[in-house]
Amino acid sequence: MGDELRLDAHPVTNWLLLGAAPDSTLAVSELLGRGVTHVLDCRTPRRVPPPAAICPGLVWCSAPTADDGASRGNDWYTACVAFAELAAREENTRLYVHCAAGVNRSPAAAYAILRSRGWAASTARARVLTSRAQARPRYFEDAEQRLAELGLAEQERP
Repeated sequence: MGDELRLDAHPVTNWLLLGAAPDSTLAVSELLGRGVTHVLDCRTPRRVPPPAAICPGLVWCSAPTADDGASRGNDWYTACVAFAELAAREENTRLYVHCAAGVNRSPAAAYAILRSRGWAASTARARVLTSRAQARPRYFEDAEQRLAELGLAEQERP
């Protein structure tokens, strides 16, 4: 157990956590200990299901996308927001959003989720970036454009 990776997660809100892949049984145990009920995995598909995907105490969703700098596309943002909405329908849920390192894709997903729930762009951006210091806003502008196209977030007025 000494070789297992610990959880690398940071709370964004009381219901949303953001971080790196929980790829050990220890990390999944820590998720459960933090009250996480739903996991959104933003990595490209795995050959073997990750520990969170097979944990009976978690609802797991794969929203795969490469970290290649290109637009994530409307379908990806729709999938992320839809899973967050599904989780929010249940009481006492906590959502963990992750990619491999918790630096690019999962911060974009967390940002999109906050925006879809009525957060102002500047507030969502600040919350994600201050909650997880290593997060980068690589896809935030893309998220903003896609959410506007989808009607999932109101545009801020200058």
